[in-house]
Amino acid sequence: MELYIAISTLAIVLLFVIIQDLKNRSIHIILPILIFSIAGVINYLSVDLNFKAIAYNSAFVLVNILGIVIYFSIKNKALINPIDTALGMGDVVFFIAITPLFSFRTYILFFIAGLIFSLIAHGISTVFEKSKTIPLAGYLALFLILNLLVKHVLKIDLIF
Repeated sequence: MELYIAISTLAIVLLFVIIQDLKNRSIHIILPILIFSIAGVINYLSVDLNFKAIAYNSAFVLVNILGIVIYFSIKNKALINPIDTALGMGDVVFFIAITPLFSFRTYILFFIAGLIFSLIAHGISTVFEKSKTIPLAGYLALFLILNLLVKHVLKIDLIF
């Protein structure tokens, strides 16, 4: 019962992420903090997850950020910080905030599938409204809500 309350609370917070990111192209810092806290509770209550996965998942995010820094630095022939130019700080913090929700393998799968989902969602949204920025955290929050619904409401266990 406590697990379903935590998941429902997480879904509500994720809705706020979607709304804020789509509207303002930024999210308030309290939202990732709430997500990480609730995700930690879900991790604690879940038999499938453990706290060691948080470290592995966070290291995966940091390796990806390092890869982006190296790529842009080589491309521009100078040390470049792509945070807030190519990738928003809110997106990075969101990726860290959801780390307690997944084992390492499923986090990588969610990361890749979420980026593909975001690309498709943004491609569809540009038909209706042109935008130079992508609300990545908002799209990923929507993708996460859809995954939570499939897993916990419809009882269909996807790879996530």
